[in-house]
Amino acid sequence: MIDPKDASGEWRMVTTYGDLPNYPNSGEYSAFLSAYKVFGDDYFPGYLKFLATARWLGEKVEPLEHAYGFYLKRKWDLLDSLMRRNFEGAWPDNPSFLDRHTSLHRFIFPYLVSLDPEGLYPRAKYEVWSRIFKNEATFSECAHSVIYSPEFEAVNRRVAEQFFNLLRANVEWLPALAIIHLRAMGKPIPPGWQVPVGRIDSLRDAYRQNFEVSCQILPLVIRMQNIAEGRDPESIRDAADPNGWAPRILGARDCVNNVNQYSKAKAATKEAYLNRHSSLRYYWNSSFSRDVRNSIAHAEFDYVIHDGVITYKGREVSYYVFVEALIKQITLLAFWLDLCKVYKIYGSRWDRRNEVFLGLS
Repeated sequence: MIDPKDASGEWRMVTTYGDLPNYPNSGEYSAFLSAYKVFGDDYFPGYLKFLATARWLGEKVEPLEHAYGFYLKRKWDLLDSLMRRNFEGAWPDNPSFLDRHTSLHRFIFPYLVSLDPEGLYPRAKYEVWSRIFKNEATFSECAHSVIYSPEFEAVNRRVAEQFFNLLRANVEWLPALAIIHLRAMGKPIPPGWQVPVGRIDSLRDAYRQNFEVSCQILPLVIRMQNIAEGRDPESIRDAADPNGWAPRILGARDCVNNVNQYSKAKAATKEAYLNRHSSLRYYWNSSFSRDVRNSIAHAEFDYVIHDGVITYKGREVSYYVFVEALIKQITLLAFWLDLCKVYKIYGSRWDRRNEVFLGLS
């Protein structure tokens, strides 16, 4: 036993806590104690619970990923067996139609609250989903025409892969979770507070893939908006109005007439058409910084990291800003999974022969 009075010099005690930022080269060796001082007595215990939840998600990725694979392939018996075996008491004994499509999502998503203290996910969900509830029959018919296409199945699978891959890599981004919670609390980021640097090459690749797959799924949002506003699901420009509902920031050359053209448009054009979804647009901008995307996320990105700052092409960005965006992308990917789920539910309830919506019961 070392007497605390002798804890100096060669006996200096060093506390390591890799899931928290720290003050390198400051003489303060405990990341735990420094985080305690930053959060304060009232917030720190609660934050540690959020941190434990996020860590738990990373540990449970394998069974959850296998379960989602069974869900995508509609292998219900295998899904039931796996979930009951790994998450006892969390799965219905006799799943209904809605249970099949919602229980796995409802099991996963409450744990994501630890990654989304601002509540970006529920606000965007209400904004997008609520628009089709007054015209469910039209949406059901549209969803039926979408969910059996190879493109829909591919993007749903790709979103899931990105989502679970990021959960699996939680050791890379967990330290930056403190930054997100401080921002949600309205507290400043302490000068000199640094996030331990992870594998930036793989994180950069994940950033780029997340952006690409998110762009691919945006047509689902546009179809829902069309239905909510009384247009054909595939039509964007109103034939009676030469300007249609194109965003004002776009020039005539960049505007599109239908969802097919929208799907092939460049990213900036797709983003502009989110102008009627204020919550989703804010969520998107928080997840995909244009500055970071146009530099760090590019394959030719050449960088140097020093003192918690990424330097590239004569420019600089804090490393934690880069990783902070990746954490927000996790919940955005979850939002896309939820969106695909809604399409599957409503699409499955369209009676093509009689051209009628069968309802959700």
